[in-house]
Amino acid sequence: MSNSDKIVFLCPLDWGLGHASRIIPLVYRFKSDGYKVLLGGSGKSGHLLQNTFRDVPFITFPSYTMKYYFRGSWFFFNIFIQLPALLYSSIREHFLLKKFAKKQGVDIVVSDNRYGLYCSTTRNIIITHQISPVLPGLLRWAEYPLYRILTSAINRFDECWIPDYAGEVNLSGKLSHRYPAPHNARFIGTLSRFSVIPGKTGNELYDVVIVLSAPQPELRRMTYKMIEQAKETNLKILIICGFEEDMQKHEAGRPGLKIVSHLEPAEFRSSMEKAAIIICMAGYSGIMDLVEIGKTAILIPTTGQSEQEYLSQYLDSHRHFLCVSGSQINLKNIKVYADKMQNCRPFHTFKPQEEKDFPTIG
Repeated sequence: MSNSDKIVFLCPLDWGLGHASRIIPLVYRFKSDGYKVLLGGSGKSGHLLQNTFRDVPFITFPSYTMKYYFRGSWFFFNIFIQLPALLYSSIREHFLLKKFAKKQGVDIVVSDNRYGLYCSTTRNIIITHQISPVLPGLLRWAEYPLYRILTSAINRFDECWIPDYAGEVNLSGKLSHRYPAPHNARFIGTLSRFSVIPGKTGNELYDVVIVLSAPQPELRRMTYKMIEQAKETNLKILIICGFEEDMQKHEAGRPGLKIVSHLEPAEFRSSMEKAAIIICMAGYSGIMDLVEIGKTAILIPTTGQSEQEYLSQYLDSHRHFLCVSGSQINLKNIKVYADKMQNCRPFHTFKPQEEKDFPTIG
């Protein structure tokens, strides 16, 4: 059977836009290889894929919507108390996929962190960099048992693609390298939408570009904190905050400050490429985007998200990025940050030779 006769269904988790953004280069690759592509998802991540690929059929495929009752150091307990609902959601999506795959004649399923998306009649691929999640201090004892549980879940798939590098020079540290990878896992290098989306010419040059993404109410708190700090400086600043509401009213009386909910991918890339300094949250997909364009940045981990706290500190310790906590970040100190970032060595200058092709799919 040729590629043109095969149907690939790609579906990311809807916990932030990162899971969907790193699906984008895969869609381009599958299309260029002649596969018929179907996309699935829900929420904002689904909208991102729909807007990016208007010519590709999209199927609403609901995933569990995480509710955030706790913040700060108690953030992890949002997941803990919702484990039964998450398990039920995974079982439900598994049976939905079985019906959908049979009806549509799907041959290959690519899931980003959706552990229920596997089917006996398809070839199943899961994308994740969290083979061994980092847990808060009181739960460190559970990290190895959780690794064994995740490995068991990953083994239900034919392949596990880890968006990172296998050697000592890597982005995810112990998230993917602490324990042996599952037998079906392979490291495929970074996945970034910017690998297939060129920049746009003629963009404005900013002293600081701030990219914010976090669960509410943390996102609103950080956005308004950055706006108030920006108004106290003379810097030319762009804030990309992810809000649906109109934020231009906050620009009043402050020349050089621009606040947007989002930017088109080409403009987004160019704004970051040309920025003197980038400040962004420490999500893994955002870090991969920065690596793709050869930039370093100030990383702000979302308080209580142990993965982001670990990643930002790990990359800071290797001098690829600068980690500053959300409580300490202050735009008045931008020159101090800039001086410290002179010692940062962008990861792209050290990363291993990236594979030219995605893994062969049987």
